[in-house]
Amino acid sequence: MASTAPAGYFYMVTFEIAPEDEMDFNEIYDTEHIPNILQVDGVLQVIRLKDADPTPQGWLRYSALYLLTQPDLPATPQWKAKSDLGRWAPVIRPRVKARRQRLGQVAANARR
Repeated sequence: MASTAPAGYFYMVTFEIAPEDEMDFNEIYDTEHIPNILQVDGVLQVIRLKDADPTPQGWLRYSALYLLTQPDLPATPQWKAKSDLGRWAPVIRPRVKARRQRLGQVAANARR
């Protein structure tokens, strides 16, 4: 069920991956992981980003920005269950070189 509440919170996850894992990472993230997470009530939108330059180790850096109606969603059983579906947990998680998370409030959301 989709929420009509505004996104008051964000959750950002940044991953570092090896270039040889990029194709699988993107395919699984876009076709499985995002659709699964969007089924969690309160997840309004997912925006994925790729840094222009690799890390000094040569790894690629991708981020996912999740817009949420409540700040505790990433810690809920519903989120964890959807996150573990498909190939994400067994195929991608072991290949991730580094992962950082941020959680906070949306200060402004302007659109043209």
